Parts: sequence; C-alpha cells; structure tokens
Amino acid sequence: MKHIITLFADICLLCLLFGCGQSEADTAADDHHLEHFVPHHKPPNFADAVDDIKHRAEHLSNHAGHGHDDEAAEFQELLDIVNWIPELAADSDLNEADWSKAASAAAAIKATLQQQTTTNGGLALQGLFAAIEREVQTLEGLIKAAGKPDPAIHHDHDHDHDHDHDHDHDHDEH
Repeated sequence: MKHIITLFADICLLCLLFGCGQSEADTAADDHHLEHFVPHHKPPNFADAVDDIKHRAEHLSNHAGHGHDDEAAEFQELLDIVNWIPELAADSDLNEADWSKAASAAAAIKATLQQQTTTNGGLALQGLFAAIEREVQTLEGLIKAAGKPDPAIHHDHDHDHDHDHDHDHDHDEH
C-alpha cells in the first residue's frame, strides 16, 4: 500500500513539474500562429491576384475535360483567389470607387464560377475564361490605380512572434 501512495505522489509531482496538458499560453500561441498561416496559392498583392485569376481560368478552360485529377483543386484555388480580391484591393492604393469596382467584378466572377458545378458534382469548365473575361478586364484596368505591389509574401520561413503583440491584424471592411 505504501508503494501505491508513493507512486501516486510521484505522478502528482511529475504532473505539477511538467504539466499534464497543454497550457493556456501554448494554446494562445498556437491560435496566434494560425492567424499567420498564408495558403501557398494566396497572391501577395492585387496585381498578382488578377494575373493569377486570368491564367488559372485560361488553363482550366483549355484543359477542361482532359481528366486531370487536380482539376477540382485548381478550381477551388481559383475560387479562393477570387474571394481574396476585395481584401487585396483594400490593401492596395485603390480609392473607394475603384475598390467597389474590384469587389463587384470579383462577385460576378464568383457567381459564374459557382455555376460551373454540374448536377453530378463535376465541373463544366469549357469556356470558363470567356464567361469571366469582361470582369477580368475590369480588374486588369484597376491594376495601375492599385499602385506598386508590396513585396511578395514568403510562405516558407519561420515567424518570430516576439514582435507581434504590437500589431493590429484587423482589416477594415468597405
């Protein structure tokens, strides 16, 4: 019996010394790190996003129906980039009226993309670029007004989080 009590006391002592679970500080650090996750396909700026939309839509249109396994993933990445247009436009030098044009064009592209899903869950991508070309041209027309792009975001480096508590990560909505 003495051995059981000693063993129990030792386990309690180890739990106190090393902790039995994840501390609140560790949980907060993990949550904070997730705030800094940037998907590999997220363009660093408005101009690159517009270029990506154009090239990805052309690629998907030209290779529609060829049976590529990654077609659905490529389509989802295109949709993600379209969804980032308002954020990237807000981070540019666009004035409010031009931001509204960019957001409207992105909404129209998104609506067209959502119509490309077939009833059986497949994708009908032939002619996709032609269906969104006018909106892409609208976005291209805004690139010059968006100003010089910020330096590219590097996705493959470690973050030093010691300096992050002084930054406000909230974005203003338009």
